Amino acid sequence: MLHTSTHFDIIIAGAGPAGSTAAFLLGKAGLNVLIIDKNKFPRKKLCGGLITDRTVKLLERVFGATVDTLNQHGIIEYESDHYEVYGKKRLITERSFEIPFRFIDREKYDNFLLQKALQAGASLIEGDGVKSIDISKSSVHTRGGWDVTADVIIGADGINSRVRRSFPVDLFGREDWTENVASAHEVIMSRDRLNRQIDHPALYFGHVNHGYAWIFPNRDTVTAGICGLKQHTGKSVLSIFREFLNGMDLSNAGDERINSYVLPYGCYLPNPAFRNLVIVGDAAGFADPLIGEGIYYAQRSAELAAQAVLTLREENKKFDETEHYYVPLIKQYLLTEFEYAGKIRKAIFRYFSAFDFFILGELMNFYGNKTIEAIHGIRSYKWMKKK
Repeated sequence: MLHTSTHFDIIIAGAGPAGSTAAFLLGKAGLNVLIIDKNKFPRKKLCGGLITDRTVKLLERVFGATVDTLNQHGIIEYESDHYEVYGKKRLITERSFEIPFRFIDREKYDNFLLQKALQAGASLIEGDGVKSIDISKSSVHTRGGWDVTADVIIGADGINSRVRRSFPVDLFGREDWTENVASAHEVIMSRDRLNRQIDHPALYFGHVNHGYAWIFPNRDTVTAGICGLKQHTGKSVLSIFREFLNGMDLSNAGDERINSYVLPYGCYLPNPAFRNLVIVGDAAGFADPLIGEGIYYAQRSAELAAQAVLTLREENKKFDETEHYYVPLIKQYLLTEFEYAGKIRKAIFRYFSAFDFFILGELMNFYGNKTIEAIHGIRSYKWMKKK
């Protein structure tokens, strides 16, 4: 039980994959860590649920968790080594690859990671979100009345991050941030209600400007979704999504609830820290600007934040310098990928949309498995160089 005013080494806002990853690493290193989350776990989470090979490798490196581990906990819903990419009216490419795409149950996945963090010694306040932060005192006040302080505060509290909004400086530019936040809609359909078998993932370009739609298979369900930059669609993304479902012969699931949310789609922050405050994952806009993958970058940025804190401790430096240790790691390991993925995205939506993405299909066929290797993290988006 926490006292009404308690000091911690680390306070982490958000118990998703980013927050739990940071909490696990820091707790395992012996630091006194507190996680605060507005939800009670396990909780539902809207997400396509795709994890790539680089996420699997991170899980093994950080948690010692393998694919077998995830299967034992019922986390992996489906695997497929085949994928298709469509324009609006036709298939533009399809391929198989030796490393499968895996689709997870986010409710189970997030709770699995949180339990790992708690086992590593982290404390948890759940069902109570961050209300305000006093930077001068390095203190956090929750909606439920808790007042806690810490040497370092990590914001892993999502796209609408309270921690990010508490920064006294403009980290990126509000206009740039807003322009690169995507409107997303998603529906989960029972397989027994569908007219056709869906056994591999498919992406669909051409239905929404500066975005795409998807259909992902799961064990007993199929997830269909769409995302697009709101300022470039020309019409409601939700109405476009309904048209997409009708065109895909999925309208028989019309009474299924369509869930709506926003996600980062190129709005990453180049300097996501201020003194002893750092932000990770969606809170910093860390998602693949090309396909929108967020789970890996949430956990990788959290790993880098933990590395920065532990290096400071080893060097006996003041935690006010966390910013100067974390930001260079982000620039070294993440920003180049974001930059080049963004360039590819710009080419796709600005130049390749002509002729129903015919050129995109030809390029993907020309590069073969290099494109899928970039998505899995085997290659860099920077000229498709092998890592």
